[in-house]
Amino acid sequence: MYQTQETTSVSYSDASSIARFPHFQISLHKVSSLASLYSENFARGRKVNILLATLEVEGPDTVLVKKGPDAGKEVSVLKMILGDEDGSLCKLTAWRDVADAWGALGVKRGDIIYLGNLAPTCEPGSSIALTASPYNKPTAEICFRTMPYTREDNRLRPDLRLGKSDAAVKKVAALAKWFERMAGLVV
Repeated sequence: MYQTQETTSVSYSDASSIARFPHFQISLHKVSSLASLYSENFARGRKVNILLATLEVEGPDTVLVKKGPDAGKEVSVLKMILGDEDGSLCKLTAWRDVADAWGALGVKRGDIIYLGNLAPTCEPGSSIALTASPYNKPTAEICFRTMPYTREDNRLRPDLRLGKSDAAVKKVAALAKWFERMAGLVV
């Protein structure tokens, strides 16, 4: 008897994939640039979404509240310095549960991150300050890790060439290239 079809089967999995596709979904229409924030007057209660490179991360640390209804209680605080490819910088402070959650997320220097529902403030002559308070229900997502520290960090390094037709992927790639040049990682 003759066999006319192959009887072997091939199994495919993510482990055999040659590239990692970008997993983030960002609507750039909802993202504010730092330059646009400098030119705005902020209405109380206004929230912004940003896509920036992480330049410094400090914390989360525990601080003692000195005033208000929570005076005498210890709360967590996480501080970051963020920047964009235009060279604009801002400070971010995350408080309480948000600081703990973002600390557990493992944001590191060089990460390209998307942050949502932040409260912006800007005093004339100073840089933008962003606040992530649990009352605003802020969100954070690491889109790309420019400086992997461990083997597991490779999961945060999707192949950005695979999404060249997507505007959000192009923006993440531009931020990653800017950070790499600024940090002296690329010649």
